[in-house]
Amino acid sequence: MSKGRRGLGAYAAWIGLASMIAYTQRTPRFMNRWAFRALLFTAYHLWQSRLKVALEHLKIAFPEAGEKNLLDVARRSYRNLAEFCAEFCLMPGLTRENVNRSVRFAGLELLDEAFKRGKGVVLVWAHYDNFELVNYALALKGYPVYTLIREVDNPMIDSMLNKIREASGQRIIKRDGAASEVIKRLREGAIVTIATDQNALFNHVFVRFFGRWASTIKSPAVVHLRTGAPIIPVYSTREEDGSHSARFLPEIKISPDGNMKKDIASITQKIADVQAGFIAERPEFWLWLHRRWKIQPDEKELEALNAR
Repeated sequence: MSKGRRGLGAYAAWIGLASMIAYTQRTPRFMNRWAFRALLFTAYHLWQSRLKVALEHLKIAFPEAGEKNLLDVARRSYRNLAEFCAEFCLMPGLTRENVNRSVRFAGLELLDEAFKRGKGVVLVWAHYDNFELVNYALALKGYPVYTLIREVDNPMIDSMLNKIREASGQRIIKRDGAASEVIKRLREGAIVTIATDQNALFNHVFVRFFGRWASTIKSPAVVHLRTGAPIIPVYSTREEDGSHSARFLPEIKISPDGNMKKDIASITQKIADVQAGFIAERPEFWLWLHRRWKIQPDEKELEALNAR
């Protein structure tokens, strides 16, 4: 019985999302944005547990900010999520010819310089602004993009979302058992994009994020040390006209001391510092609903971290 209910619920969720995507792709832009804003506005008021999480996390990041200011950032974060959902549904309408109207790149020479070395590139990104659009646009421009994605629990929704992503020419690497494929693609000279700003259950290292320990995926550091692939951070911001400015930042570098654990931690900490920097500038673009600091080090881990 429970399997049947789960199956029915998964199918209903797929139908609902497919209907929203179809609606978005067939209606004027202002109408589909309004629809998603209405949904997120409803969630903002009814899903109080998530709003509470967002406010708790904002207080961690900005302890000196007043309650009113934090609430305003939380509201605008919900609005950004609504904008993102509408834009994601519309991405299949982008082409190599028109994509520059939606996203403009700054610092692309940093990516190109790293790419020309022939060792592949690890492009690290955060769930910030329209994080999917950067990968999509790069693939449209002809870059060999492979995106590391955690599978959605609902396989029908997972397949539907990946179909939209792959319309750009990018390819998906599923997170489970991905290490060998990531290294393979980098050795082929491809770009592998990896999100590093969410709570990591496995394959993690603790680093400081807004001053608090956060369990963080260490894959970018590990594959960099194994392959020599440069690590380039990227993020985007939404402009007043609705387009996005994507910015590539200088390569993450350290002076390795031969201790693999310390080198991984140093690289991962630098990535976290860069991401915290641009999130602090425009916090309304980040996904504060996610439980970023959910996993904390135990006493033994904490002792080792303090001695690091």
